[in-house]
Amino acid sequence: MLNVGLDYHTKHSHISILDDQGEEVMEKKLDSQSEVAEFLKMLPEAKVLFEAGYGWPRLAKMLEETDVELIMCHPENNRRIATDRRKSDRRDAHNLAVYLKTGTYKPAYMPDAEIRDDRQLIRGRIYLAWQLTRIKNQIHSLLAYAGVPKESTDIFAKKNRYYLETVKVPEKTKKILDVNLESLDLHMKLIGELNKQIAEMNRNDPGARLLKTIPGIGDISARLIIAEVGDVRRFPTDKSLACFAGLTPKQHQSGNTMRTMGITKEGNPNLRWVLVQAAWIAIRMDPALREFYEKLEKEKGKAKAICAVAHKLAIAAWHIMTKQTPYRPQKPNAEGKPVVARGKLAAPAAQ
Repeated sequence: MLNVGLDYHTKHSHISILDDQGEEVMEKKLDSQSEVAEFLKMLPEAKVLFEAGYGWPRLAKMLEETDVELIMCHPENNRRIATDRRKSDRRDAHNLAVYLKTGTYKPAYMPDAEIRDDRQLIRGRIYLAWQLTRIKNQIHSLLAYAGVPKESTDIFAKKNRYYLETVKVPEKTKKILDVNLESLDLHMKLIGELNKQIAEMNRNDPGARLLKTIPGIGDISARLIIAEVGDVRRFPTDKSLACFAGLTPKQHQSGNTMRTMGITKEGNPNLRWVLVQAAWIAIRMDPALREFYEKLEKEKGKAKAICAVAHKLAIAAWHIMTKQTPYRPQKPNAEGKPVVARGKLAAPAAQ
């Protein structure tokens, strides 16, 4: 078995190959992604370790129908590479090969092609929504600059469109306003088309329909959770999924003193964002969550309280995705109880 360390880049890469005795038998620089793929295909019984980075899905796609075992690891876990005082691509590739040979690496999750495509779709939809918000803010800024009073709190409602098109502002400001209105229409059209596609995907996905039983979770947030989580079986407990979302509190212990601080914000930022957004809606829909939020808000403030609700939604999502059961809300006044019972992922049945 050949142990291959790959320092992978878009334009050029370095490869280091160790044999079963740990001796380096080859070191090579390759100048393109396709050259890397063709070289790896020629290796007999090779295991390849590389760090997660830009462009890896293309490499995975080129090698998915070959016998090459591709393993990805997270850069932050490779202390030897990060702290090497003589850091170079060649040494990085050799260090990765050593990690692979000795087993001293932590593998990172590599989603399959379908999940990668789903992520691109839902992330693109979220990005367009952020762009739409920026356009609306720009329009608000233009009207404020021109000193134009608002006719309504929601100036983007259909009934106010004529107002936006005919408002009296300086000529140059009017030009930019018209450009932003055209961009607004285009973004709303594209977002609407993507919303229809995502809703259709969810109608054919029982898992998405179950996630939508959680208060605050709709078509977009359900699809994003499924795409970002990927294979839920990689999270052995409900707490591990909450940790992946970065919604668990930081801790610092010294002797008998334990301090709990804000959330870690480590893990997947998209999953954390959507759960926090859903939490604001959930406290208006679920009386138990509302009661939990209001009690914690008095003690910790709004930010920590809503993150605690988002943590509960992450716990609920894990149980729903692993057990394939709908959300069951708790009754109010159930102090200290989570939204669903905590648990661990059961071992898979023997095939």
